[in-house]
Amino acid sequence: MKHNVALTTASLLSILFMTFHLADDIVRGMEPGTLPNFTWVLIAVVWLYATLVLPERRSGYVILILSARGLWSLRRGEPR
Repeated sequence: MKHNVALTTASLLSILFMTFHLADDIVRGMEPGTLPNFTWVLIAVVWLYATLVLPERRSGYVILILSARGLWSLRRGEPR
C-alpha cells in the first residue's frame, strides 16, 4: 500500500470517528450543543480539505500534523 493512500485512509477514518465522538457526547448530554462545538465542525472541514485537496503538499502535511497534535492534546486532557 502506498504511503499516500495509507495517510489519506487514516485521516479520513480519524475525521469520521471524531465526528461520531462529538455527536455522541452531544446526544448523551456530556457536551452542550452550543456554538463552541461549531468550531469543531470548522476544524473537521479544514482537516478534510487538507486530506483530500492537499495530499502531497507541504501545507497539507502541516495541517494534518497540527490537527493530530490538537486531538492528541485533547486525549491527554490538556486545556483547549
